[in-house]
Amino acid sequence: MNVKADRSSGQLYAELNRDFHLKTVSLQFGTEALELIKVADLDELMEKVTDADQIPFWAELWPASLGLARYILNNGQLLRGKKVLELGAGIGLAGIAARIAGANLLQTDYSEAALKFIRVNSLRNGLTEPQLLLADWRRFPNAGLFDLILGADILYEKTLHPHLVQIITNSLKPNGVVWLADPGRDYALEFVLFLLEKGWSVRQIRVPIVYEAKTHQIDIYQIHRGN
Repeated sequence: MNVKADRSSGQLYAELNRDFHLKTVSLQFGTEALELIKVADLDELMEKVTDADQIPFWAELWPASLGLARYILNNGQLLRGKKVLELGAGIGLAGIAARIAGANLLQTDYSEAALKFIRVNSLRNGLTEPQLLLADWRRFPNAGLFDLILGADILYEKTLHPHLVQIITNSLKPNGVVWLADPGRDYALEFVLFLLEKGWSVRQIRVPIVYEAKTHQIDIYQIHRGN
């Protein structure tokens, strides 16, 4: 990390530290060592929630994001030079892995705080400033067409599935692919079955992840437009 990036990272950390209790998490993916800043206690944020739109799902480091990051770094050659969109980027792990792999990445989330965490985590891991977009799926802007769309544990809210289908349909290049990571939720299976019924093709791969002394089996869904 250069001096300017290091200074920016420190300033961002100080800003976040004023608003949140922070925790540093060290992660290892093969030879790739990453360090992420996250909110120390999600329950503490939950106490301040007054409506459903404020639930801070973005603030946690979910096992599915580790599974997707591992899958990305194991298949980095597939991302190099590709135009990639990440939905529900949270604190940025999967997208950071994609950028390390050489992707031209746009990371999106509905929370301004999430975008701040993505910035600080990107800089802390030696990357330049990320490309970020504040976006609500229900009013998602036209961000162009992408070779690959990523999402980790973003299928938990069934009422948002139609909006997600619309975003994927509008944002994916004709020969593009979607990689969605999920910890085995029933709603994820419903989402996949719906796409299959609409003529999309889906391939499922399972990636084991050990996080906080527990093994998680993460489903990676590779989704293509139907022929």
